[in-house]
Amino acid sequence: MFPKVAVFATALLATLAVAAPGGSPPPAAPGTTNVCCTSVLTQSDPLTTLLTGLLGINLDGILGSVGLGCTLLSVLGNTCSNTAVNCQSTQVGGLINIGCIPITL
Repeated sequence: MFPKVAVFATALLATLAVAAPGGSPPPAAPGTTNVCCTSVLTQSDPLTTLLTGLLGINLDGILGSVGLGCTLLSVLGNTCSNTAVNCQSTQVGGLINIGCIPITL
C-alpha cells in the first residue's frame, strides 16, 4: 500500500510543479524568440499597416500577429504582465516583432 501512495504523491507533486506559474517559458522554436509585448496587433490593424508602411517592413507571407514594445522574457525573469508571445522576426531594434503567436507562461 505504501509504495502506491508514494508513487501517487510523487506524480501529483510533479504535475503541480509543471503547472505552477512563474516557471520557465516554453522553449522557443529555432529561429524564433519568446518576448513580452506591450501591444499585440493583427496584421490587418490600421496601426500595423501604418507602422510597417512607414518603416518599409513587408508582411507578405508572414503568419501571426505583430508585437510592439517587446522585451526578451529572459531579461524580465520569465514573467510578463502584458502579452507573452513567440515571434519569428524582430525589426527596428526589437521595437516591432512580426509573426507572433501567444504563449502561456
